[in-house]
Amino acid sequence: MTDRIEVVCPCCSTKLTVDVASSEILSEERPKPDHAKTFDQAMNEVRSGASRREKAFDKAFDKTKNLDDLLEKKFEEARKKAAADNSKPISPFDLD
Repeated sequence: MTDRIEVVCPCCSTKLTVDVASSEILSEERPKPDHAKTFDQAMNEVRSGASRREKAFDKAFDKTKNLDDLLEKKFEEARKKAAADNSKPISPFDLD
Protein backbone atom coordinates (compact mmCIF):
# COMPACT_ATOMS: atom_id res chain seq x y z
CA MET A 1 0.00 0.00 0.00
CA THR A 2 1.28 3.46 -0.84
CA ASP A 3 1.75 6.17 1.72
CA ARG A 4 0.56 8.93 -0.65
CA ILE A 5 -2.63 9.57 -2.59
CA GLU A 6 -3.06 11.96 -5.50
CA VAL A 7 -6.41 13.77 -5.60
CA VAL A 8 -7.69 16.14 -8.29
CA CYS A 9 -10.07 18.88 -7.17
CA PRO A 10 -13.27 18.83 -9.29
CA CYS A 11 -13.68 22.58 -8.88
CA CYS A 12 -10.32 24.06 -9.83
CA SER A 13 -8.46 20.99 -11.15
CA THR A 14 -5.68 21.38 -8.59
CA LYS A 15 -3.70 18.16 -8.14
CA LEU A 16 -3.08 17.43 -4.44
CA THR A 17 -0.68 14.86 -3.00
CA VAL A 18 -1.96 13.72 0.40
CA ASP A 19 -0.14 11.67 3.07
CA VAL A 20 -2.32 8.69 4.04
CA ALA A 21 -1.12 8.39 7.63
CA SER A 22 -1.48 12.02 8.69
CA SER A 23 -4.04 13.24 6.10
CA GLU A 24 -1.82 16.26 5.45
CA ILE A 25 -1.36 17.81 2.03
CA LEU A 26 2.23 17.26 0.93
CA SER A 27 2.12 19.20 -2.33
CA GLU A 28 -0.23 20.86 -4.77
CA GLU A 29 -0.03 21.63 -8.45
CA ARG A 30 -2.38 24.31 -9.70
CA PRO A 31 -3.21 24.46 -13.39
CA LYS A 32 -1.82 27.43 -15.24
CA PRO A 33 -4.48 29.94 -16.28
CA ASP A 34 -5.07 30.53 -19.95
CA HIS A 35 -4.24 34.18 -20.63
CA ALA A 36 -4.24 33.88 -24.39
CA LYS A 37 -6.68 36.69 -25.15
CA THR A 38 -6.62 38.60 -28.35
CA PHE A 39 -6.32 42.35 -28.41
CA ASP A 40 -9.89 42.67 -29.65
CA GLN A 41 -11.23 40.59 -26.74
CA ALA A 42 -9.33 42.74 -24.26
CA MET A 43 -10.65 45.95 -25.84
CA ASN A 44 -14.23 44.62 -25.74
CA GLU A 45 -13.85 43.94 -22.00
CA VAL A 46 -12.57 47.47 -21.43
CA ARG A 47 -15.42 49.00 -23.42
CA SER A 48 -18.06 46.92 -21.66
CA GLY A 49 -16.63 47.96 -18.29
CA ALA A 50 -18.18 51.42 -18.57
CA SER A 51 -21.68 50.03 -19.06
CA ARG A 52 -21.23 47.60 -16.15
CA ARG A 53 -20.12 50.42 -13.88
CA GLU A 54 -23.06 52.55 -14.97
CA LYS A 55 -25.52 49.73 -14.26
CA ALA A 56 -23.98 49.08 -10.84
CA PHE A 57 -24.15 52.78 -9.98
CA ASP A 58 -27.79 53.04 -11.05
CA LYS A 59 -28.68 49.98 -8.99
CA ALA A 60 -26.94 51.36 -5.89
CA PHE A 61 -28.55 54.77 -6.40
CA ASP A 62 -32.04 53.26 -6.64
CA LYS A 63 -31.38 51.20 -3.52
CA THR A 64 -30.38 54.26 -1.49
CA LYS A 65 -33.36 56.21 -2.80
CA ASN A 66 -35.71 53.47 -1.61
CA LEU A 67 -33.76 53.09 1.62
CA ASP A 68 -34.81 56.54 2.82
CA ASP A 69 -38.50 55.66 2.41
CA LEU A 70 -38.02 52.31 4.12
CA LEU A 71 -36.20 53.84 7.09
CA GLU A 72 -38.89 56.51 7.43
CA LYS A 73 -41.62 53.83 7.54
CA LYS A 74 -39.68 51.80 10.12
CA PHE A 75 -39.18 54.90 12.25
CA GLU A 76 -42.89 55.72 12.17
CA GLU A 77 -43.77 52.15 13.15
CA ALA A 78 -41.32 52.26 16.06
CA ARG A 79 -42.75 55.62 17.15
CA LYS A 80 -46.30 54.22 17.12
CA LYS A 81 -45.19 51.14 19.03
CA ALA A 82 -43.39 53.26 21.65
CA ALA A 83 -46.42 55.53 22.07
CA ALA A 84 -48.73 52.55 22.59
CA ASP A 85 -46.41 50.85 25.12
CA ASN A 86 -47.11 52.11 28.65
CA SER A 87 -44.85 49.69 30.49
CA LYS A 88 -42.07 50.90 32.74
CA PRO A 89 -38.57 50.75 31.20
CA ILE A 90 -36.22 48.16 32.66
CA SER A 91 -33.61 49.61 34.95
CA PRO A 92 -30.07 48.34 34.37
CA PHE A 93 -29.76 47.79 38.13
CA ASP A 94 -32.66 45.34 38.08
CA LEU A 95 -30.81 43.03 35.66
CA ASP A 96 -28.24 41.92 38.25
